[in-house]
Amino acid sequence: MSAAQQIDLHSTGPAPAGADPANASVATRRVLDAMTRTGIPFTLKLLPEGAHTAEEIAELCQCEINFIVQSTVFRGKATKKPFLLLHSAATKLNDKNIGAMVGENLQRADADFALRLTGYPMGAIPPLAHLNRTAVMMDSSLMRFPRVWCPAGATNAIVSVVTLVLARAISARVVRLD
Repeated sequence: MSAAQQIDLHSTGPAPAGADPANASVATRRVLDAMTRTGIPFTLKLLPEGAHTAEEIAELCQCEINFIVQSTVFRGKATKKPFLLLHSAATKLNDKNIGAMVGENLQRADADFALRLTGYPMGAIPPLAHLNRTAVMMDSSLMRFPRVWCPAGATNAIVSVVTLVLARAISARVVRLD
């Protein structure tokens, strides 16, 4: 597996060769534009083809799996209200506890619902720049880390962001999700 390309759009030095944001997908550029407008400093990595598991991504980002954020879409069984959960790849979600927090039983959304809701495929759902407004809950365990790596709209793109800045910028409800 080849190394990931890294782009730090908030550094003063030149971008690494071949790491032009213009080479990112349209969906990823939409996420980067939203982060810039929202004032979220970020570093983008373009992953090589074949890097799909959280373990592989953590290795490419030179971090532990706990720093890799996964986005999971749930919806209320009765109301069909959507919820976006941002959690560590190492966290096992407790559906019943989360349902108790929001006041109804939840079910994991299927790929089609998640795509229609956010505009991104599962595995690439970023924490912002969605097609529809969605309640966001962020796992409190992520707050231990100064920076985390989040999906950036495409399966080959991931961004490192300051955890607290991200939580505030997206108005995430920080709760325990395990």
